[in-house]
Amino acid sequence: MEIEELIRNEGKAEGKAEGKAEGKAEGKAELLLRLFVRRGLRVDGATRERVLAASTADLDAWFDRAVDAARLEDVFAR
Repeated sequence: MEIEELIRNEGKAEGKAEGKAEGKAEGKAELLLRLFVRRGLRVDGATRERVLAASTADLDAWFDRAVDAARLEDVFAR
């Protein structure tokens, strides 16, 4: 195998992994937003953008808090 082909294959693998991680985060963000709606928590545009831009670690923590939160502020506090 040529060096160019090895580099190209490595780049493809990295791109695939990044795409998979981004897709996972997007899915978690959409589920969190859906939970807010189901719980009757009103989401403004800024909150929606914050959720869509968040890391998977933040999304996981926020989801756990959102299950019992009475207000959005309770989800993001801490």
